This record gives sequence, structure tokens and C-alpha cells, in this order.
Amino acid sequence: MRPLKTKRTICIWICTILCLLSAAVFLRQQKQVLVVEETETGKIYAEIPIKAGEELCFEWEHSFEHIPWYEYYEVQRDGSFILHTIAVAGFGAGIPAEMDCSYRYEDGLIYMEGIESCFPEFHWIHSQTALKSIRVGGNLLLSGPDMPHHKKMTLRIQTIQQGFWRKERKNE
Repeated sequence: MRPLKTKRTICIWICTILCLLSAAVFLRQQKQVLVVEETETGKIYAEIPIKAGEELCFEWEHSFEHIPWYEYYEVQRDGSFILHTIAVAGFGAGIPAEMDCSYRYEDGLIYMEGIESCFPEFHWIHSQTALKSIRVGGNLLLSGPDMPHHKKMTLRIQTIQQGFWRKERKNE
């Protein structure tokens, strides 16, 4: 009876190891992709690989005050975004002035830091004049005129299988 029990134990260990290796390979093949798309049509305006820890920056021009407004987010492992900092040239209509965060003044901008608000994704009605740019890691992803004026837009992170994504993109 002992040899049968030993064979079962060995078989269980081998199955466990194979399952763990399969899970590791599966997780390595997953990739996070930042997608900017028109909400109603699904038309994609940008789609790039992204990793946790990368910085996403929106640059806006305030519609009434006509001053620059920057928002700095950090991409999280779960695909959400943490707002760390807002930088504005002044205060006015709609600009948060009483946030529970630290403030500093540098190079003509007021930096509100340590905000730490979480956003699962972004939805907005696009203005080609208000949105100046979207940057990832300091590199330009899109500028305002790259997207249609007064259309609903979505920016999100999608987790995909690498092989499936590449094959799907080739067919478009």
C-alpha cells in the first residue's frame, strides 16, 4: 500500500507545480493597455502599453479663467489612477481652493499635493480648446485637436492577453 500512496503524493506535487507554472505563464502574458476612445462609437484614438507606477498628466486650459491647469496621476496595478497633484496658475470658478492637501508655489503655479483621490477611469465631454494634452511618462499621447469636439470620451486601462490583443489589432 505504501508505493501507491507515494505515487499519489508525487502525482499531486507534479500537478500542483504544473498549475503554478501555468498560472505564472498566464500572468506574464497579461498586459495593461491605456485606451482613449469615443464612448458612443468605440473609436479608439490612442492605445499604448502602460505599467503600474507610470505618470499620466492632463493639461487643461480653464474655460473661464484661461489659465493652465495640470493634473498628475499615477497608474495603479489594478488599472485605476491616483491623483497626487493638481497645479494651477491661480484660483477662480471651479478651481478647488480648500482641499485637504499641502500647497506650494513654484514657477508661477500653485501645486496642491498629496490629494490621493482614486479614479477607476475617466469620462468627459471633449473640448478641443480646453484639453491641451494628455501625456504618459512625460511623452505626448494626444493633444486636444486629436479628438472630436463635443464628443463623449473615455480613458481607461484594459488588461488583455498579449497574443490575443496583437492578433485582434492585425485584423482591424
